[in-house]
Amino acid sequence: MFKTFAVISAFLVALIALGNILIMGEGKPISTDLSIIGQGKPVLVLVYENYSPTGGDALNRLRQIRSDYDSRLDFAVADLGAPQGSAFAHRYKLVNGQAMFLKQDGQPLGITNIPEDEQELRRRLESKLADVE
Repeated sequence: MFKTFAVISAFLVALIALGNILIMGEGKPISTDLSIIGQGKPVLVLVYENYSPTGGDALNRLRQIRSDYDSRLDFAVADLGAPQGSAFAHRYKLVNGQAMFLKQDGQPLGITNIPEDEQELRRRLESKLADVE
């Protein structure tokens, strides 16, 4: 009986760990702290709704390229399930999966969807960064 319980417990722990890896994606999480806006570095803010494939896919695509831009650009998530994130989305009329690029001083530079193609995403980020550098 104990052996069966131990095997089932180990399986459930492994299943939960796998689920977290699949949900969280690669690398460290992107912060939901929107107070970084206007603090001297451009910011890309993704509007995100938990358990939504659209927002989750966009978030994973940003995580894949983020390390290449960390020195030039901050990334943040406006979580629609949190008051601060919901207020941000409402202020700029953004929906789940859309992103706002903000200048160093916090002024909005543009709204975009996060493209599925990594090269297109990089091209858009480079273009926006060229506008503010």
